[in-house]
Amino acid sequence: MKKFAFALPVFLLALVAPAWAGSEVESKAAVTSAAAETEDVPLNIFKMESAYDFESDLNHGGSFGKQDLIQNEFEYGHRVKLRGDVYLHLGLAYDRFDFGSTSAPVPNHLQSLAGVVGIDIMHGSDVGAFVQFRPGFYGQNDFDISSFDIPITLGRIFVLQPDKLYVFVGAYAAFLRGGSPVLPLAGVVWIPTENFRVLGVLPEPRVVYSPAKNLDLYLGGEIVGGSYRTDQNNGITPHKLSGAQVDFSDYRAGVGLAYNLKENLSLDFGAGYSIQRHFAFHRAGENYRTDPSPYLRLEFKAAF
Repeated sequence: MKKFAFALPVFLLALVAPAWAGSEVESKAAVTSAAAETEDVPLNIFKMESAYDFESDLNHGGSFGKQDLIQNEFEYGHRVKLRGDVYLHLGLAYDRFDFGSTSAPVPNHLQSLAGVVGIDIMHGSDVGAFVQFRPGFYGQNDFDISSFDIPITLGRIFVLQPDKLYVFVGAYAAFLRGGSPVLPLAGVVWIPTENFRVLGVLPEPRVVYSPAKNLDLYLGGEIVGGSYRTDQNNGITPHKLSGAQVDFSDYRAGVGLAYNLKENLSLDFGAGYSIQRHFAFHRAGENYRTDPSPYLRLEFKAAF
């Protein structure tokens, strides 16, 4: 395998654990097992992402006005070798969503600050299996016991055909999730040729074409968001949304390009449509959704 196994737990978890499901599979082509065994394990992992959704109507039995979205994410992780191919994964992650003002009783921003503690079982520079905990605060402004959570993600990658076909299976769990607290995860990576890849893994399924060694062009989707606790607000209507749990999701589809500045150092620019932003107050029985709108995103990643 090349770099898709590394990117899957690191960036999939960046979304799944503090947010929805955690990051993408980033692979150009698999290499032989013998070559993988000689690759150095990346000990430092860094990611920064920003995105902007343009304005669209926020609806709940009628429009509450137009809302836009600014998204910012940051994560740093460090691996410590325990023995053999087993590494302790430690880090810190901060995510924030800022929403345009409307007359709807939804938060004007959501944010999370969490530590990262996990175990990675490595195969060369790739992750073959992992478990990760993200203890931290997932809320609006009040970081207290009510907004504390410990999302857990675990997974394993199976090789069905070396250099061709891989399957990822795993699970994600969080106490603050308003729907099912446990979410199964599964996906397939197919690499029919050196320049063409199908990455069927949430939260960023993609079809990728590589016209050059350091350039990827892709068509795909993205899910961002997370589970949070809103602040206590006695003036909000309906009152049941005061201090309520909310699952926020942004469903996107678009195109983009990823340019490798050097080995394990890349910029990713994407654009397309946010199909829907969804505020699901599951436990309060309230849902607010936006109409589609264009979006832009920029991501920087490094591993060394």
